[in-house]
Amino acid sequence: MSTDVNGRGQPGSYLCEAVAEGPVYGIGRTARYVLGTFRTISPVLAVRWLGGQALWIVDRLDPDPHRSAWVQPSMRLPDTPGPDHPAELRAWYQDRHGQRAAHTHLKNGHPLLVVVPDTDCTYTLSAHPDPYPHSYERNTA
Repeated sequence: MSTDVNGRGQPGSYLCEAVAEGPVYGIGRTARYVLGTFRTISPVLAVRWLGGQALWIVDRLDPDPHRSAWVQPSMRLPDTPGPDHPAELRAWYQDRHGQRAAHTHLKNGHPLLVVVPDTDCTYTLSAHPDPYPHSYERNTA
């Protein structure tokens, strides 16, 4: 948080980003694809946006069989051993205590990073304080 000439606190802004990164088959390189970006002055809205992006990603990777209209009860399989990264991302989104801690973490000027590896891609959700919060303010002169 920055201060004005009178020493009062002014809210900064936060830059948020959802990114996918993985190998490009046939050329031996890795590509980075920005899925979305968002700027806000509220750490609450920053974490809320990250949560929405998390759900958007996991619903495409692994639709929730309990919410999906096309999954019939006979199609639901028991959980398999091993990491279930989409489920971990859903759990992160649903953890309200963790969300409040993330708000505080951002508000205190620290970046927030959620990294979720998948079979052939890594998804990264990030929010960090904007080092130039006033560069986007409207000139009122």
